[in-house]
Amino acid sequence: MQTMEFWELIESSGSPDKNSCGEQCENIISKLSGFDKKGLIQFSSIHSQLLANAYTWPLIKACYIVMNHLSDDIFEDFSNWLILNGRERFESAIKDPDTVASFIFANRPAEEISGEALLYVCEEAWDGDIEEIEEQVIESQLPNVEHKWPSVEVLETEFPRLFKRYWDQAKHS
Repeated sequence: MQTMEFWELIESSGSPDKNSCGEQCENIISKLSGFDKKGLIQFSSIHSQLLANAYTWPLIKACYIVMNHLSDDIFEDFSNWLILNGRERFESAIKDPDTVASFIFANRPAEEISGEALLYVCEEAWDGDIEEIEEQVIESQLPNVEHKWPSVEVLETEFPRLFKRYWDQAKHS
């Protein structure tokens, strides 16, 4: 599997605009069920690389604004949700995280935005012992990111659309 095939599979599964993460991932599992071990390893390796690509300081800050809090798991779920939005939106979010405001349709993002199920699609699609897959996946290392947290004013300037739509002073205090 090549990166283009990965994205075709993701984009043919539906869209977070119309489907739940669970529905999309069920569609992905259905398609992956026909793959051999090598194909599942390649899918997982590409997925790992995309999660590493999303691990940027600007995207972490944007996630914090949208979700009202932040942890490693929350950011991973958010990044998986971005992947489920398809290649164009994913790449747009990496280049300019404020563009995420144009395709979030959740009323309560902290409760509704999650791509966690994407982490388990290969496990669900594989009939054998998942360790046979996991042992061969090329795990991408997450980059080091800046750790100095900006002021609220800086966040508002850096992410004007997300800030206006999702910043809740009471929840961020």
